[in-house]
Amino acid sequence: MKIKKFVRNFFILLTSISSLSLTSFANAVEIKVGVLNLSATFAPAQSHSNVDSQFFVNMMEPLIGKNAKNMDNEFGPMFGGLAESYEIHPSKQIIDFKIRKGVKFHNGDDMTIEDVLFSLQSMINVTDPIRTERSKEFFGNIARAEALDENTVRVITKKPDFLTELFLSSQQSMIYPKKYLMGLTGDPDIDEISDYRAFGLAPVGTGPYKVTSFNPRVEIVYERHDDYWGEKAPYDKITMVRIPEAAARVTALINGEIDLATNIAPDQLATIDNAPGYKTTGAVTPLFHVIYFAGAGYDRESDALSGGSKTFTKELRQAMVSAVDRDLLNDALWFGKSVVPSTHSYPNYGKFYTPDFDTFSYDIEKAKKLIKDNNLEGTKLEFWTDPYYYTNGLLAAQAMAEMWKEIGIDVTIRTTETWASKGEPGSWGYNGQMQNWSNPMYYADPHGSFGKMWAPGGAGMTRELWNPSIGMEAYTELYNEFRWELDPEKRNAKYGEIMDLVKEDAFMLVLYQPFESYGMREDLHWDPFPGHIPYVLDFRAGMFEDDRLN
Repeated sequence: MKIKKFVRNFFILLTSISSLSLTSFANAVEIKVGVLNLSATFAPAQSHSNVDSQFFVNMMEPLIGKNAKNMDNEFGPMFGGLAESYEIHPSKQIIDFKIRKGVKFHNGDDMTIEDVLFSLQSMINVTDPIRTERSKEFFGNIARAEALDENTVRVITKKPDFLTELFLSSQQSMIYPKKYLMGLTGDPDIDEISDYRAFGLAPVGTGPYKVTSFNPRVEIVYERHDDYWGEKAPYDKITMVRIPEAAARVTALINGEIDLATNIAPDQLATIDNAPGYKTTGAVTPLFHVIYFAGAGYDRESDALSGGSKTFTKELRQAMVSAVDRDLLNDALWFGKSVVPSTHSYPNYGKFYTPDFDTFSYDIEKAKKLIKDNNLEGTKLEFWTDPYYYTNGLLAAQAMAEMWKEIGIDVTIRTTETWASKGEPGSWGYNGQMQNWSNPMYYADPHGSFGKMWAPGGAGMTRELWNPSIGMEAYTELYNEFRWELDPEKRNAKYGEIMDLVKEDAFMLVLYQPFESYGMREDLHWDPFPGHIPYVLDFRAGMFEDDRLN
């Protein structure tokens, strides 16, 4: 990498986008946010993390705008996006986009059709291998993108797909500045892997805010993009700083060090609500907290298990899933505000919401019988968790360990903020370990949550967390029948067959949709929007009210 060139370019960029007039300094309105977790890189196209997703919407934009204020999949230019209009052909395989004129990137460059084509084509045929999984998930059905004229882009899919609008409204479809990215390192006429890595530390987009300072995993500073094509951003400056401990975030808020704190545990809410000048808000988050049994169905012996079993047998998994009283966890940890589902499905799915499926249920007597009949009593295993990453994650693990003790399973809780190297005990997904995870709703369709993790090629499957008992070939056939079915009733029926397999194989358990809470100054007015993916902190115009701005 040409480090000197990269540093020089970024210095010039920061100098150009950080300059403010004396008048704007005098009237500046800023906000500071304390967050539980913070990104290591700005890479929306490759990102899979619900941590990263919080931060992209303020500074980068996709082609299609989506209404964040309701759960319906409502699209259109009135909700933003870099297409001023688009037309879906009757074949459902062609979409023509008219690109907005007068759009400028944060470094002053005009956005052109070349930037749009580059951004789409670099996801269809990836240069950076880190993008490969996201490419398959979001662009796997897109055959090509091509220019019809200097202002029109045509996207052509391999087969009809009602999810294409969702894909092209996602962060994976955000538009990158081609010339700027390719000029960061090496040959300025080629997009190299090092260019994408450099961009993640010095991002440039078209959004209402620009990143003027980024200390990975520590702090992000945004400032208003004065040349933004749409309604101007309300804040002059936004600072987001990582404060991993919940009590420390609350203290920082009440002491006036920050204006808003994310991911407040229920037992901390009264402290904020009783403090003069502060309040809390919250919402059920479109994300499932889950636990999984790494290597389920592979029948590989593991040194992470001992005693009654050396493998995660199906009977052991079924017993442990049946022994978890999720309603009790909800009452004890979330004060009853979280949602305990019967299956892997969200209300946001509309006609594809299937709340009547019975995939997960508490049955302690069934659990005890499975343990006894299969001589599993005395099995010892480890449950690994980050102590901070998930709100109530550690407390939930500790509570479940007590539930499993009741059926004769001895679970030791291990915590780490730095996972071991792949293939070693304590590494993410190590065979024979239990871990907590999340299954976010990346877009409002079963394929956008369960599928993102557990479809053939999904994140959990590529990491060999589950080997379906019907065999991968049969599972792939079943899943594809669901994925490409266009009739809602038939599609839901196929999804029901998948959920029956989930229940039988018991490779994971959905715990709940957490009720995530936020603390803030009382003159701020904001609630998480149901149309966003989880945890998005949206400070665009019309999305956040602050009495100081009136």
